[in-house]
Amino acid sequence: MWKPLLFFSVWLSLTVPLQLIAVFTIFQPLLAVDKSGIIMLGLLLLSTIANVYLATRVWKWIEDKLYKRKTFM
Repeated sequence: MWKPLLFFSVWLSLTVPLQLIAVFTIFQPLLAVDKSGIIMLGLLLLSTIANVYLATRVWKWIEDKLYKRKTFM
């Protein structure tokens, strides 16, 4: 139970700042046009969903690897 929680907290703390830098650098001209911030929130939501999905896929891969070695939990 604690291993997935630890993995997700470390994964998100490392990748979210990099993700935000990349997304907001790429879409800076689009964000400069929008004064309300709706586009920024949409981009943030989509990139966060993609990041959590990727973290889930990586954790499942690690979990399968550990299960095959019989060192899980």
